[in-house]
Amino acid sequence: MAEQLQVDRWQVLRAVLGTRLRRFGSREALDRYQRRRLGRVLGRARQVFPYYADVPTPELDAFPVLDKAEWLEHFEGLNDRGLSLDDCLVAAREAEARRSFDATLAGVSVGLSSGTSGRQGVFLTSPAERARWAGTVLAKALPSLREPARVALVLRSGGPLYQAVDGGRIAFHYVDLALDPDTIAEQLTDFAPTVLAAPPQVLDDLAARPEVGSGRLRPQVVYSIADVLDDDVAARVEAGFGVQLRQVYQATEGFLGISCAHGTLHLNEDLVHLEREVIDEASGRFVPIITDLYRTSQAIIRYRLGDVLVPGAANCPCGSVFTAIDRIEGRADDVLQFTAATGETRPLFADFIRAAVLGAPVVADFRLVQRTDGSLRLAVRPERAQASAHLALQALLRSRGLRVPQIFGMPWPVEAQTAKRRRVRREG
Repeated sequence: MAEQLQVDRWQVLRAVLGTRLRRFGSREALDRYQRRRLGRVLGRARQVFPYYADVPTPELDAFPVLDKAEWLEHFEGLNDRGLSLDDCLVAAREAEARRSFDATLAGVSVGLSSGTSGRQGVFLTSPAERARWAGTVLAKALPSLREPARVALVLRSGGPLYQAVDGGRIAFHYVDLALDPDTIAEQLTDFAPTVLAAPPQVLDDLAARPEVGSGRLRPQVVYSIADVLDDDVAARVEAGFGVQLRQVYQATEGFLGISCAHGTLHLNEDLVHLEREVIDEASGRFVPIITDLYRTSQAIIRYRLGDVLVPGAANCPCGSVFTAIDRIEGRADDVLQFTAATGETRPLFADFIRAAVLGAPVVADFRLVQRTDGSLRLAVRPERAQASAHLALQALLRSRGLRVPQIFGMPWPVEAQTAKRRRVRREG
């Protein structure tokens, strides 16, 4: 056991150093690096993963673009152990029911996605992949590798993927998101992290607590993870903690992005190759199609994520050549669709809706659901703000030349502590 732990730590250290030493002076240098990595990944894919056995050439455009449903349908042919999705789901769900997160099959750890985008997915990680992930996160997320750090992570699930970080001068503490808010705050205060990573709804709750105001819980670095970060939440968290809030863009499909010291979210293009499916020419909003440059247990090749990303300005002061993202707006499936006065169907992005409804008098929070018949269901906190929220939503639609559908009030939905907060959602 001790011998294996030592090997893992060396692998983590190697990943830390490799990540810190990997620097790109230009987009051209990054492109050359990505081409080399893609050559290895795509060449291996045709030999190792049965699903790609008939791909004619090891060129990226020869591989199909897969969304989540297609990827899950061909799960067995897209992992190098030949594991079935059903077997993996059974093992992972049994472990999660125990809140142990220690499921393993055929030498790989098995974890569950949150299922926010519909059907629940599974991610597989070998010991080497866990070590690389841990080292990469440490290299990118810690402000200094010379100073000791106490890292607290509040998530729906823990397990070997996160425990691999623990050891040496890095003290790591996983806090179960399923716990009640008071217990989460108590555990974090007792641990006294220097680095805190948690979903925005948890950070929002913590920022208003006396433990933060008194300085008993005062991390030096705070990351928002695992959910869409809205501007109003970011402002409250920054005011409460007294630090610039950063983001980690992490999904089942990989470690996709992280904020630099200037607060700009950059995609990790040393880890993933990015293609853009532009869905709004005016703003440049796009759905990312990613190819992981290092994953081996599972194929993440031309995988279409369900997220809508808004590109940021180039030339960040940090000097990174990695793509800058202004914000992660939400799920592509939840872009609302309305009928224009001309009769055509037009999208309305969640960011506009959030700004309009939260800008209405007295509104503190809301949930909006577009039904399959086009009607809207709106819940508002406090309830007395229902009328002003309705008026704000109607005004937004009219200002954009969209027909106003029926808008009904609805009770505040029951949301599990572990559920992601989706203020805007489209059914169907």
